[in-house]
Amino acid sequence: MGNLKVSIDMTDVEAQIKKAVDGFWDANGSKCVLVKWQEGTVLDAGVNGAQVNDVLELALERLRELNKQFPCRENAVTITKLEEAILWQNKRTNDRIKRGVEGVNQL
Repeated sequence: MGNLKVSIDMTDVEAQIKKAVDGFWDANGSKCVLVKWQEGTVLDAGVNGAQVNDVLELALERLRELNKQFPCRENAVTITKLEEAILWQNKRTNDRIKRGVEGVNQL
């Protein structure tokens, strides 16, 4: 078996992710979250739910809003850790792209 090469149009994927994330907020604009996780790969199933990074980004956004109102060291540390988690997940994605396995169920 040779290396599997995967081509992903990130512009299209990012638009689909934005649509999925925007769907987290209810029709009244209430700040509630219902997470529907991605089922299958984006290449096979399209974007049909959230990825872990989407939820991390939402949590980070919310905590930044709260920290503007009620700043404290604990919030600042949590914000830093969420940023770090997002950094590591992005590194994972970039590594998978380099290895040609991003978007497929393969190590």
